[in-house]
Amino acid sequence: MTTRARTGAALAAWTLLLALAWLLGQAKLAHTAGGLQLDAMPLYGSWEPRLDATLLAPLAAGALAIAVLPAAAARWRWRYVVIATAAAAVLFSTALALAHSHPQTWSDLDNHYASHAHLVDDAGGLAPFLRHYTEAQLEGAYPVHLQSHPPGLVLFFWGAARIGLDGLVFQNAVIQIAVAAMAAAALMTGRDVAGERLARRAAPFLVVAPAAFWHNNADLVFAGVTLSAAACLILATNRTGPRSAALTVAGGLLAGAGLMLSFSAALLAIPVLAVAIRRRRWSVLAGGGALAAAVVLAPLLWGYWWLEGLQVTRVRYYAGVAAVRGYWYFLFANLAVFALALGPAIAAALARLRDSRMWIVVGSCLAAVVIADLSGMSSAETERIWQPFMPFVLLAGCALPRPRVWLALQLAVAVVLAAALHVQW
Repeated sequence: MTTRARTGAALAAWTLLLALAWLLGQAKLAHTAGGLQLDAMPLYGSWEPRLDATLLAPLAAGALAIAVLPAAAARWRWRYVVIATAAAAVLFSTALALAHSHPQTWSDLDNHYASHAHLVDDAGGLAPFLRHYTEAQLEGAYPVHLQSHPPGLVLFFWGAARIGLDGLVFQNAVIQIAVAAMAAAALMTGRDVAGERLARRAAPFLVVAPAAFWHNNADLVFAGVTLSAAACLILATNRTGPRSAALTVAGGLLAGAGLMLSFSAALLAIPVLAVAIRRRRWSVLAGGGALAAAVVLAPLLWGYWWLEGLQVTRVRYYAGVAAVRGYWYFLFANLAVFALALGPAIAAALARLRDSRMWIVVGSCLAAVVIADLSGMSSAETERIWQPFMPFVLLAGCALPRPRVWLALQLAVAVVLAAALHVQW
């Protein structure tokens, strides 16, 4: 099959996947008793098309990125490419948030995490809060997001408030720092594994993607931390001496922090394992794994056990909306939503990608997505939940010639989402 034929087939498959997910979703809505809370099935939110001046913000930011970033990525010094990519990712995601203009767009992190930091003091302090955390989860005493995650993010905001860091500006700054971190982490990982030429070509695709429409919630914080951990550990496998040791320490500590933020962070060990095993850097795996384990085990001193939290989260998840949504439809629909967030250009890129080194990163992350899907712990809302997996897959954009044409297609999908989909995060 020719390259053009493969590209056409990939775009057709991407379109058919979305169409089938929508059609089957309508059938599921019609035959399901109880509310699925998915008025834009299979997406979370509701379809409320509008056209107003706010859409000019992502159009302008996206057009600027398309005009400047491909040439800049090809010609600028590497450190400036990383900085420009991270800054452009923040600009584009912020512009989409401005265009979205839902009243809760800027308060998602506060509503679901920061505003509940008082629970630590209400419990009597750090030790009793951790000691009774899983018990309160199991009883349903905490809001739904706290029932579904380890206590790391609530503890972060509790600690930040104690030194005067609080409020919506701080919270949204944390999100956008995480957006910049995950773009930089993916770019540096791509360079380390597949070479600088392909990483430079992939850089614009880390910025202009439909996924950026959902870059305004806590899952971006999870993504920033866990992808930074993965990048540090992968870079450590390609270095020796003090630099490797420093990166291993940073990666291990960040990996432990990521696990205390989100249970799904464990799946980003797959790309790290794939690269480390290929390079036979067992010391990085051992050192990074030991440090991550130490971070996860430390809360045992105050009575919190991560594996117990995971088990309780599964119980609460299936006692909630997952019991209504079911498993089999979303086994398919989750992948369709993931494909939408990546955009049509990445569907074409995956069909054209031939570099075996880049496939180590992209393919291992796709394997993590498959495992997440099969786990049954994501019945919809994967446009948000699977954000940590997306940047490594977006690196496949390096396979596309004439990037500006493909980036324009990505921008069009992102702006259509901003114009049509109304979602509270």
